[in-house]
Amino acid sequence: MDLNEIRQRPAAPETVRREVRRYLHQHWRAFSLQGLLMALTGVAALVAPLLATRATSIFLGWLILSLAAAAAIACFRMRDAAGFWSNLTLTVLLALLALVILADAFAGAVTLTTVLAVYFLLTGLAILSLARAFRASTGRFWLLAAAGALNVALAFFLVIGLPGTAAWAVGIFLGLSLVMSGLSLLAAALDARTGPKAGR
Repeated sequence: MDLNEIRQRPAAPETVRREVRRYLHQHWRAFSLQGLLMALTGVAALVAPLLATRATSIFLGWLILSLAAAAAIACFRMRDAAGFWSNLTLTVLLALLALVILADAFAGAVTLTTVLAVYFLLTGLAILSLARAFRASTGRFWLLAAAGALNVALAFFLVIGLPGTAAWAVGIFLGLSLVMSGLSLLAAALDARTGPKAGR
């Protein structure tokens, strides 16, 4: 049999599951710490949802402003290229959006809510994928699956409730997402510590 054919052959499912169990067992402390920090941050957001919304809006404003600055530098470096004026116009609009959000954090709450809905959707899909990985080593994978489903549901609720939900829902949902995801990850990681040893 050709050596390249052997290398390109996909690993057997049992081999993949064994490697996943071994990896989770070796790094259960890191997963536990990540889950604990996520849960604590979520509790802080639930205690002060308006403050969490404002802080997230300000962070988003500075992020957009940084992107606009980088886009402006790239734009002027390519000022002789086609589409310079359209790129410059988009960069200016991006910078104006950032300044509006920074001037009044709640003015950009609707935009932030939409962005956060996308975040919840992507986070939910990622956690569902992580649940499949944990399924090989723990019976508590359903906690991660529930957290993923919750994130997807929160994404749809945010969009449906606009614009009324923009002021408070960002902080509340961000807190719920972090608490649920953090606790489920912590529980699954603690369960994975009793998995197979690295030498098995």
